[in-house]
Amino acid sequence: MKGPSRAPYGIALRIWVVTAAAVLATGAALILVLRLWREPPPDHPFLDLARYASERIAARWPSEEGVRDELLALARDGRLRAAAHRWDGGVLAAGPGASAPTLSAAERAALVAQGVVERRGDCFRGVCAVAYPVVRDGAPAGYVLVESPGPPEGRRPPPPELLPIALLLAGLGVAAALLGGSIARPLDRLARTARALGSGDLAARTGVARRDEVGALAHALDEMADRVVGLLRGQTELIANVAHELRTPLARIRVALDLAADGDAAVARESLAEIREDLSELERLVDDVLASARIDLAGEAGVPGAPSLRRAELDLAAVAHGAAERLRHRHPERSVELALAPGLPPVDGDAVLLRRALDNLLDNARKYSPPGAPIRLEARPCAGGIELQVIDRGEGIAPQDLARLFTPFFRADRSRARATGGVGLGLALSRRIAEAHGGTLTAASAAGEGTTFTLRLPAGTPPPRP
Repeated sequence: MKGPSRAPYGIALRIWVVTAAAVLATGAALILVLRLWREPPPDHPFLDLARYASERIAARWPSEEGVRDELLALARDGRLRAAAHRWDGGVLAAGPGASAPTLSAAERAALVAQGVVERRGDCFRGVCAVAYPVVRDGAPAGYVLVESPGPPEGRRPPPPELLPIALLLAGLGVAAALLGGSIARPLDRLARTARALGSGDLAARTGVARRDEVGALAHALDEMADRVVGLLRGQTELIANVAHELRTPLARIRVALDLAADGDAAVARESLAEIREDLSELERLVDDVLASARIDLAGEAGVPGAPSLRRAELDLAAVAHGAAERLRHRHPERSVELALAPGLPPVDGDAVLLRRALDNLLDNARKYSPPGAPIRLEARPCAGGIELQVIDRGEGIAPQDLARLFTPFFRADRSRARATGGVGLGLALSRRIAEAHGGTLTAASAAGEGTTFTLRLPAGTPPPRP
């Protein structure tokens, strides 16, 4: 089923949007604080200075020279730009740097009514100029216009403290975009690789090499893909090897049946023994494959209907004794020495599978031992369980073959002679049975001295049934 479509780099977009929202909120808060800080209070010092300047100038009114001296003194001492205007609109005197704008009729009327007029705009702290009246004999004789520090016209440049804040906010936005991309790109690569594997491209890999959680996820996905490829390759090899092993005995059976069909009774009787042996070989192959599949399914607890190991409390001494008797019955010419230590603890195990493992080990010892050489089966307690050993006096196994001895379909004897028989599944299956019971199976061999297989199983009893 096709999953929901998602836009590429959706995580990166969400990270950028959230970060951008945080940046804008931070910037808005900073601007609000800055505006509140710059808003003049009712008793702003500039207004007090302007009132003081108007009182000094009014004291020298209407002397143009005296007013000019006061304006020069205010510019020199208080750095105030001011101008004295007659009520009719003419300029009495202007200080250095003053633009000397006149008040309109409406502003003069407001000045008479309120005693002060403020010209506001984008000037110093919002106040561009302030005017106070000069009253003589109860009537307005003029007014003093004091300009704020800064140009009364035009827009002031932004305060210098806003520049680093703006750079910081821009840097946060860029960092958010880079962070989102660094996370979204490898995740998109992981998603593409997963889809490619799902569509059958088993060669697809992420190729992401990072030392963080995303890199660990990519490495795990690549390892999973390698394991899947290995499992599929193993299944293919199993099918190919089983098919190859089935062809040889089936071909021999067909030849024997063709000879019997020709009517030669003596040849037909001779062929019956070969047919019986071929059928036994086919039966062992099928049993090994089924037992291996049963162990695989038992290990998958989540598979509905998967058979579990039929565990029960077993007397391993009886299991070993039965395996030795079966080998003596099938091959009376073989001598089997049985050495069982007394007081062996019980084992929690599957009787059918454990018998299969011992039968495979004993039969392997028979095939690779010279005729007449005894085969020894020993059982003794060991730390935490029981140790069984199958010892033969054969030609031994070469060191380069010992490491691959438990590989399915591997045979140290490269020939396919009927004397040794087998298809190379017995030892691999025996090790899997041991591991399914929490035990181990190892081999030790020396050239010309034979081989010893050691099977260790933990002691214990099955838990009580609910």
